[in-house]
Amino acid sequence: MPYQPIACGDYDKYELWCMHKSLLHIALVSGEQLEGKAETLKILNPDGEHLILATKKGEHAVRLDLIKEVVEL
Repeated sequence: MPYQPIACGDYDKYELWCMHKSLLHIALVSGEQLEGKAETLKILNPDGEHLILATKKGEHAVRLDLIKEVVEL
């Protein structure tokens, strides 16, 4: 499915979490659950904007429009 841009306010939250290297619990629309440290935001063409998350299993790129819920731990 094509990337759907997210709201600017939501993007700002991701930027702050990355600046502070916040530990996050993320629920995706697919039902998958991830937990890790917010590292940076990247545009991965042609897939759109992603949050790079450092997890116990390594680095994970999470497409922003597929995130259902984020809880800062």
